[in-house]
Amino acid sequence: MENAGVTREKKRPWTGLVLSGGGARGAYEAGVIQYLRTQLPPEIQKKIHFDIISGTSVGAINACFLAANNHVPKIQGKALSMIWERLRIEGVYQMGWREVANLPRFLLGSRGRGTLDSTLGPGRLGGLLNTLPLEQLVRRGNRWRYISKNIKSGNLRGMALNATHIASGKTHVFAQTTEGVLPAWSTDPQVAAFHTEIGPNHALASAAIPWVFPSVEIDGELYCDGSLKQNTPISPALRLGADRLLMIGLQPERNKPSVIQADDPETVDHFPSAVYLLGKILSATLVDKTEYDMKRLQRFNALLDAGTEAYGPEFEDRLGQVMKRMRGAPFRKIKTLVIRPSEEITQVTLRHINEGTILSRAGGLVGSIFRRMADRGGDQASDLLSYLLFDGEYAADLIQLAMRDAHAQREEIIAFFEDN
Repeated sequence: MENAGVTREKKRPWTGLVLSGGGARGAYEAGVIQYLRTQLPPEIQKKIHFDIISGTSVGAINACFLAANNHVPKIQGKALSMIWERLRIEGVYQMGWREVANLPRFLLGSRGRGTLDSTLGPGRLGGLLNTLPLEQLVRRGNRWRYISKNIKSGNLRGMALNATHIASGKTHVFAQTTEGVLPAWSTDPQVAAFHTEIGPNHALASAAIPWVFPSVEIDGELYCDGSLKQNTPISPALRLGADRLLMIGLQPERNKPSVIQADDPETVDHFPSAVYLLGKILSATLVDKTEYDMKRLQRFNALLDAGTEAYGPEFEDRLGQVMKRMRGAPFRKIKTLVIRPSEEITQVTLRHINEGTILSRAGGLVGSIFRRMADRGGDQASDLLSYLLFDGEYAADLIQLAMRDAHAQREEIIAFFEDN
């Protein structure tokens, strides 16, 4: 599909890892990585090396942890899962009467930057929740300098994170490469790429869910969640030189369009709660685009196969020369593998809401708010809480679901990495 314009000769195919967005649902990604690093045959585990890592939203945070530990692959899965399993709601969100008092200013606006949520630091525009504890965990819980070390050593060829530039609404891609420069990039006017040293602010900006989490300032500009425009960042991984892609999605595959039945309980409630509406808005806004991107890749692969069959082996090179003049990169065949949930994550959330153990022990004002959400009706709160339930017990269930789903694709995974 897209070529990175890399001049160095590749001794083996470069593997790209693509991580999607979805708030607390990101624990699922940790489970897939844990399976790859601990449950596959030793000879296959040795072949699993991520050359390119691309992420958005919570996938950006996970991506940065993996990039910082790319030189110690054996610990990647267990260490990332351990971080998720140690989370507690009250250790992620901070809310007291100061935050409550700030709500009217959040809803009605405020003059100047940094005045709305001074507790979050300068240049921050607040969301409904104060996520300062989570941000401190992100900043302190990762060996950030090792990202650059791994990239400079060539252990990691490059990485990319997506964030939405609030002023323009465009997707800004923050990338770092071994070559120290960006390859040819997209001509899409809605996408801009910048070569930079990846740090915690880039990850936090990508994961700043609109309305809920505070936006993040980078170089004087405000950013929010990258999922608004580019939830599954396949294109940056390809631009950086990936020859094959492992994508972890956070929604089940949908082969057929859903049909709303007359007796669907969601169509009966004519007065849905604000919690229900916000959850649905987030699901629509942060939708996982894995299926669309996969079909697009498959169409390009089919085009190259058909052209080669009709016009001979030189077809791909000739087409590539034309497309490179037009768009800065030729088309090329990309090997892909997608691992995604076998069930809706909202169903996992709903089970935890009905059991009540997580919410009953959640302390402080945030715990009280979450319990009120659940009391309004678990089915109405499950969408929103599936993004916000940063708790180890919930994360552990998503990790186990991911490991089961990866095991169900065990032979596909082995075949994907076997040719190295």
